[in-house]
Amino acid sequence: MESRKGDARIVGDILLKAASEPDFRRLLLTEPSKVLDDYDISPEAKSIIKNVIDDFK
Repeated sequence: MESRKGDARIVGDILLKAASEPDFRRLLLTEPSKVLDDYDISPEAKSIIKNVIDDFK
């Protein structure tokens, strides 16, 4: 349960950074695996972010 809370916090941080930093957002959209490898979140959380990005495209 604690891991999910940590994942949720980090995912929120990633999304806020993407919203406020165009270069980060561009990299996240074009190379999500590269960006997400820098974050200590579960594979499930990474998959959720990638799915959101795919839906955004």
